[in-house]
This record gives sequence, C-alpha cells and structure tokens, in this order.
Amino acid sequence: MFEVILEIGMKVIIEVKGDSGDLYFSSKIEDIGSDDITLGMPMKGGRTFFIAVDENINIYFSRKGSFYCIEGKVLEKRYRPIPVIKILPLSSPYKKQKRSFFRLKISLPIHVKMDDAEGSFIRYTRDISAGGIKFSHSDLIEVGTNLEITIPDVLGNKTAIKAIVRRAEYDSTREINKYDIAIEFLDIDDRTRDIIVKFILVKQRELRKNGLE
Repeated sequence: MFEVILEIGMKVIIEVKGDSGDLYFSSKIEDIGSDDITLGMPMKGGRTFFIAVDENINIYFSRKGSFYCIEGKVLEKRYRPIPVIKILPLSSPYKKQKRSFFRLKISLPIHVKMDDAEGSFIRYTRDISAGGIKFSHSDLIEVGTNLEITIPDVLGNKTAIKAIVRRAEYDSTREINKYDIAIEFLDIDDRTRDIIVKFILVKQRELRKNGLE
C-alpha cells in the first residue's frame, strides 16, 4: 500500500506529542510491511527517546516537491540489531503545509529590506519556522507590506526570501523595539524550506541535549 509513496532508507520526521509541546525527531524508514512501517527509533542526547506502545505519532516526509503526513500508532519496539519502532498507519498520506510546523524560539540576525527601499537594516528574530519569522522592530510595519529577508546564519548571505507582513504586535513593557513583526515567506522553494527545517531540528536537538527545551 505504502510502497508507492514511501521507500526504505527515506528520511522522515517523527512528531511526538509532549506535555510541554510537540517534539520533532529525524528518522528514516527501515522497512515497509503490507500493513505497517518500521522506523528508526527517535534519539535524544545520544540515547533512545521513550515512546510508549499504542502512542500516536505523526510521520512527515517530502515527495516530489510536496510535504506529506501519515498519522500512526506505535505497535512494537525493538532494540536489536538496531533500535526501531513499528508503526500502524492510521491514515493515508495527506499533504501538509510546512509553515504550520517546526517553530523555534531563537535570536538570529536577519537583513530586512523594505520593498520600496534601496538599503536594508539588521534586526533579530524572536522565532523562526519553515514558513515565516517573527522579529522585533522599533517602528510599526503595516500589515501587507512586502519585504525581502536574508538569514545569514541559516541560508548564507546570497539567498534572499520574499515575504509579506501578516501581523504586527505592540508591547508597551519594552524599552526598545516595541513592535513584533510576523512575516510569511512567499514563493519559497522546497530546497530552501528544507534547509530551514533541518536547521530548526538541529537546534531543537541541541536544546534538548542541554536541557533547555
């Protein structure tokens, strides 16, 4: 059933519902049965991450430029010869928008260029996801304003992303940069989006390893 869209060795992302928020782990498909899928067990800090039998998880993967989700339930866990979990799919693969997932609170320098301006200015993110960024700014930027964003620490200095302001929030308790500007990426290609997702997952693993998430 799933061999048409899945392949052994394919990289996937496992979503586990946690008490303090959703957790995401990189994994890969180890085997595909007629009614089940075997995945590499999620790892945290170099050790296997506990997932209970009968626990529900989501499996995300890219295929031909689209992003899919399969909902599943853990049937079995094995630790030899390698740690794996066997999953019973609860749904057929369906398309998901990546921007809805993988949001990370982090301060990163970004270069912001207004659509009608020649130069750019540097600001710092409050969070980043696969579909957009929130950053602090000293002045209001109107909803609907077009921007061009560069994220050197993630994409280097040469990759600019077109974006649009979706929300602006004012925080009177701050002394500087009282506006939070939420932007959505426009026309972002899958390769660039995947780089951002990978960056977020790596940072999340680092935070969990250090006990900060």
